[in-house]
Amino acid sequence: MHLHELLDAFSIQNSYPSIQIRGVETDSRRVQPGDVFFALTGHTSNGHDYIDQAVAAGAAAVVGTQERALLEVPYIRVADTRKAVALAAKRFYNNPSSRKVVIGITGTNGKTTTSFLLREMLEQAGKRCALFGTVHYVINGKTLPSPNTTPDSLQFQRLLHESEDDVVIMEVSSHGIDQLRIEGIEFDFAVFTNLDQDHLDYHGTMEAYFEVKSRLFNQLKTEGTAVIWKEDVWGSRLSDQLKTRGVRVLEVDKRNLEDSSQSHHLPFHNRINAELAATIAIQMGCSKEGIQQALHSFQGVPGRFEVILVSNDIHVVIDYAHTADAFNQVLSSVRNLAEGRILHVFGFRGNRDASKRQAMIDASLKGSDLSILTSDDRNGVSQLEMENQLDALEFTGKRIQDRTEAIRFALEQASSGDWVVITGKGNEPYKDDYEAPCQSDRKTVEWYQKQEKIKL
Repeated sequence: MHLHELLDAFSIQNSYPSIQIRGVETDSRRVQPGDVFFALTGHTSNGHDYIDQAVAAGAAAVVGTQERALLEVPYIRVADTRKAVALAAKRFYNNPSSRKVVIGITGTNGKTTTSFLLREMLEQAGKRCALFGTVHYVINGKTLPSPNTTPDSLQFQRLLHESEDDVVIMEVSSHGIDQLRIEGIEFDFAVFTNLDQDHLDYHGTMEAYFEVKSRLFNQLKTEGTAVIWKEDVWGSRLSDQLKTRGVRVLEVDKRNLEDSSQSHHLPFHNRINAELAATIAIQMGCSKEGIQQALHSFQGVPGRFEVILVSNDIHVVIDYAHTADAFNQVLSSVRNLAEGRILHVFGFRGNRDASKRQAMIDASLKGSDLSILTSDDRNGVSQLEMENQLDALEFTGKRIQDRTEAIRFALEQASSGDWVVITGKGNEPYKDDYEAPCQSDRKTVEWYQKQEKIKL
């Protein structure tokens, strides 16, 4: 591709030399001769500081937003480098999303489970699926680590280009939308699971949070379909807005759950995810029998309502839930299963949305018999400062700062028929060091199971 062809993607009309372009890059350390380097400005670094390094590595041209002294290669100034690189990558890789069925799933809770369930249904029907999400990425049957729930625009276009899969299923985070990581992607289906108070440290208000989430649906293909959980007040509002614009909308509500027998064996909140997934699967030609088979063979998602049976008929549930609504869903599902008490272990992350903390506490106290407040990732906040922040909250349960000690306490307190619910981390590794030499909630439970001093 020539430079002027690439620049056409974001409407640069200047006359530039007929330079052959080898690739597009945003990291100066990865620039190869013939690449166009896009200087992105982030929270901790500024790509403009690395322009000389990129040119020395062989960059054929540079795109940025700041004034720049004359370079030995063309320098193209734009208003928004993130948008420019997204559109450039789309052009360079020949718009790969237009050649696949692309499904985007957004919402505060349920994105991961819905995406895994949908992949199970479609692959049971013989469709090969790529997956992008919080747990991992899957492309061409190969599992890759997931640095972000939603990959950056350049990485995503590149992976779509490399994918030989029929269908692409991706979790779409609000950060991913706001930071233009999905700019230029065309979706056949867009799913809305719900909206709960989260990420307000980033978005500011629920209105702003909703506005960002709703932007996903602006990227539906002409014949694209929105699938929405109508029982959520924000979902109902989104549905009405889309129908007014003439967008095809398929609504899922409690009646679907009541009328469907295929997901009755799942916890209630997973039944919602299953019905959203099944709605798309049916649209794509899957049979109800095949969907039923997929749901019964589904092995679950790591860290999402993951159940461990320990001795003396004590169950442990590990879940990623980190909002009040997610607590309500998980704890109510466990209440339908538990013969004994529910002991709930949860924490808060440092330098994250503090406005949702009291609602999370209230949901835990209401939904469990013993609420145990601990730490999550402190993200640089000192233990003393975190304790001071917790002192300002109204909490009548048990506080244990060390997460592994909180899990130990819950296991020791549990007796036959009780369920211990550990939320917030799911399958994510710990960032902080704790008393037990473990790196995740599941590993902590397994480690204490092996200790003779813990009588389970």
